[in-house]
Amino acid sequence: MTTCARLVGHFRGLTWADVRALSLRDFNTLTDQMVADLEAQQKQERRTSRGRSGGSAQGERRTPVMT
Repeated sequence: MTTCARLVGHFRGLTWADVRALSLRDFNTLTDQMVADLEAQQKQERRTSRGRSGGSAQGERRTPVMT
């Protein structure tokens, strides 16, 4: 039941009646696609957050100065 609700929330335009009418094979295919979408979204979020930690605010490169 939770998976059905997540499918309806993930795929715009998909209704509860649509999910209930799906064959098991189609339901599993949609579920696999949703999982792949969520994994790709998490991977993208990790990539964009990598460069944020440390460094200067504008992303300029700092070179060490010998004294």
